[in-house]
Amino acid sequence: MRARLAFQAACTYIGTVVGAGFASGQEVYQFFGRYHAAGFLGIAACTLLLGWMGARLMALGHRLQASSFRAVTAAAFGAHGSRWTDGLMMGMLFGVMVAMVAGAGELLREQLAWPYALGAIFTMVAALATVTAGISGVLGSNAVIVPCMAGFVLVAGVHAVRSGLPGAVAAWNWRFEDAVWALGSAVLYAAFNVGLSMGVLIPLGAALEKDEIRFGAWGGACGLGVMLAVILATLYAYAPAAMQYQVPMGFVAAQLGGWIQAAFLAVLWAEVYSTLVGDLYAWLSPFPTASRARRAVVAGTILAAAFGMSLFGFARVVQFGYPLFGWISLVLLFGLFAAHRRMQRTRT
Repeated sequence: MRARLAFQAACTYIGTVVGAGFASGQEVYQFFGRYHAAGFLGIAACTLLLGWMGARLMALGHRLQASSFRAVTAAAFGAHGSRWTDGLMMGMLFGVMVAMVAGAGELLREQLAWPYALGAIFTMVAALATVTAGISGVLGSNAVIVPCMAGFVLVAGVHAVRSGLPGAVAAWNWRFEDAVWALGSAVLYAAFNVGLSMGVLIPLGAALEKDEIRFGAWGGACGLGVMLAVILATLYAYAPAAMQYQVPMGFVAAQLGGWIQAAFLAVLWAEVYSTLVGDLYAWLSPFPTASRARRAVVAGTILAAAFGMSLFGFARVVQFGYPLFGWISLVLLFGLFAAHRRMQRTRT
């Protein structure tokens, strides 16, 4: 096993999943924070599912030596079925763009007192300029953003523990029904994130050996599980005040003060920006030879539609949209796994 490549695969898995919704704390709260102490049970289950689903998806890419998720869906579902799959994937990517635009507007409104529209438009213009100019290097920015994000999350968690904030006590309520809902939420959360990561995980698996796939998937899943648990514990410590904000981790950053607050907010915004740029590139992929002007028109139209939808509010988009995407991803993933198993039996 090439240890360095396996470690890079684990980091890539983490970087693919850790987007702005994750970093903001809103996504963690909606999927796990509402279930009090049972939220940690949900995170433990989610970690196992992220490892298993991620390993299966990368192994699928390895077996088929697929350069993109479209090659896998075409092999599994045929030309007609893959068109439906691609359409669903693009729809989910658009939904995430709506969340990113809303998240940017709320982050800059809550922390810098900017008008919501100004913060959202500022972020959209930055993303539009990037994809129009074709500067794809920004897509590798997670190599810097993710370690910074992990560091800030750990700093916030340590600060909360050392401060003995009273909100943590109130969060340790245990109810059986919370545990049931938290486990269901774990399934949707894992499926949602792995489903939207197909475009990265499938070609990544094609470049790895079997041992590297196992280490990359399970190492990445464990890293994600630790970050989820620390963010949840931090939100509980700052409850209920943090839960009143659209971007709860922005409120936490404000409590840290000084340069830590400024740097944390910069990283949060960078997560929004990089996620928005990545999704825009995916939407523009059918137009690889289009002129810069045409790409600008298409990207501008998509962003304008996303801005209109973002007026529903960041928390509402995450609360209702992300679970829906989880159900769609769950169906797609298990359909993909089942179809590949049938293909293997046919060959034998």
